[in-house]
Amino acid sequence: MGHKPTDSEKNEPSLELPSLSLPRLGRRRSRQNGDSDTPVQEPTPEPPAHRVADDGTGGFSLPAVPARVAAVVTGVVVGLFGVAATSLALAGCEAMTGTSSCGGPGFFLLVAILAVMVLLGTALLKAWKVADAGSTSFLAVGVLTVVVLLVLLDLVFSAWMFLVVPLLTGAAYALAHWVTTRFGDEAPGPPER
Repeated sequence: MGHKPTDSEKNEPSLELPSLSLPRLGRRRSRQNGDSDTPVQEPTPEPPAHRVADDGTGGFSLPAVPARVAAVVTGVVVGLFGVAATSLALAGCEAMTGTSSCGGPGFFLLVAILAVMVLLGTALLKAWKVADAGSTSFLAVGVLTVVVLLVLLDLVFSAWMFLVVPLLTGAAYALAHWVTTRFGDEAPGPPER
């Protein structure tokens, strides 16, 4: 290792194995032709054009707003989606069966719409980086479902539902956010003696 090759040894073939190393960023010293003092600039890899941090939202984020505002806006969007999807499902049932009810499969269609509402709300809340997004969304859609079934069932086919349901959903998301932030952080402690 301490032996420095002479000029005649440099030109002869060698049985020495090449040294393998991982490429490094920045400057590296070259060992070619025995010249160990010559700096060689390695090409730096091009940075990606647009890098989005993976935060579980599929790669999108929304501008920073207060969590309550994000919850209300999310509720309005989810409510609009729910009303539009239900209206399209009813129109599809009427086109297929000739009535505005799908019968037994209609129940599963409504459950699927509710599940997508929960997922949409969760994705939007996560994009706004609201804590407990899944719990908040699930609770809000559950509260909305109970209110619609108890109070608004007779009016569910009215055109007013395109206004009433998104507003109720916004209020349900605000309530659910308050509940999850108020009671979600309270972890049971050790029993007192």
